[in-house]
Amino acid sequence: MRQAILILALLLPAASVLGTAADAKPEACLTSLEGFPTPLQYDTDDAEMRQNRSYRERFLGGYGDITCPGYVTLRAMTPGLTDSERSVFCLQYDAKAETYTGFSQGKRNAYVHCAQPTRAFCEKVNDSRDSALAIAGNAGRGALSGVNAVQNGAGAVVMSGTGASIGSALSSLGASTAAALSAPAVLAAAAVTVVAVGGTVYVCSE
Repeated sequence: MRQAILILALLLPAASVLGTAADAKPEACLTSLEGFPTPLQYDTDDAEMRQNRSYRERFLGGYGDITCPGYVTLRAMTPGLTDSERSVFCLQYDAKAETYTGFSQGKRNAYVHCAQPTRAFCEKVNDSRDSALAIAGNAGRGALSGVNAVQNGAGAVVMSGTGASIGSALSSLGASTAAALSAPAVLAAAAVTVVAVGGTVYVCSE
């Protein structure tokens, strides 16, 4: 999973992190993924980016050699989502190695890092809108037993439970989603979070 995140970010054109407006002011920056320096760019006039950049980060800068705002790195890790949809995610940061190790579901601190870092990481397991809508619909009706489901203002449905309960609850919602969530590592996890947002399903586990 971590290698997939790294490859994604390395292949992601820097321009995709930018708006394409003629008056955009691109700013080059450097982030670090799994210990690998990764160059990105962002639009300094991007209102959403500024809103997600705290005064602390703006004036004190990043960690180590990282110069990219945390939100720019999160955008690169979650292509295809809108800024509102990715609001449920935060960055997992290894302070000792001074590198990002992935992203997870949870509250953010001033640097868009997870306020309560864990060993859990999120991975896209399905990009079928039908699967995402099925999860959202069944969770909203309370039809998924054994799991806790919450819908946030961005339209994301966040479900949490043990690996076994999550796998059992979603087993009837489509073969592709069920197969991705029935991997031995997921089923064995004591705590699993599934996020259905923007037509995509993510599973977050250790």
